[in-house]
Amino acid sequence: MYFDYLNVLLFSSVGFLFVFINMAVGSLIRPKRNTEEGLETYECGEPTTGETWIKFDIRYYTVALVYVVFAVEIAFLFPWAIVLGDAFDNTGAAEGSGIGVFALVEGVIFIGILFLGLAYVWAKGDLDWVLGYEDRAFDPGEPGPLNPQPRSLAQIEAETKPAEAAKHGDAAQDDSEGDAA
Repeated sequence: MYFDYLNVLLFSSVGFLFVFINMAVGSLIRPKRNTEEGLETYECGEPTTGETWIKFDIRYYTVALVYVVFAVEIAFLFPWAIVLGDAFDNTGAAEGSGIGVFALVEGVIFIGILFLGLAYVWAKGDLDWVLGYEDRAFDPGEPGPLNPQPRSLAQIEAETKPAEAAKHGDAAQDDSEGDAA
């Protein structure tokens, strides 16, 4: 029994050592790039334009996920097609079962569900690479939730005094009610 635990411990420790030894050797071997050009963000050989910490458009990820989903689902159709051929010929594992029509209907339902999913994504507009919307251009000097304008101390005090007066007035009213009881 302890031998099984020893195997797990040995396997885990060899795995961890392998990772850390490779990281240590890599840090010693790889070139050091401390120049301004070496520290730039590398993106497919193209020079960066603008700030590198920008948010990417979510449509890129949506299209990529839709592609992955459909690529995986299409991969499921290859074994089905092979089994379907055997089912209609009554050969192989389907010999004598008569499931050819059932397998065909099953595959058509599967493809229909995939088509409905594609139609839904298409109708939502998630496959449109460039969404058309009308909005005014961003002005970094314009006040907004992400760009609050600086306020003077007098403005801040003028905003907080009514709230503090109301708070103190409620406290005084609570004290007078307590004295009356």
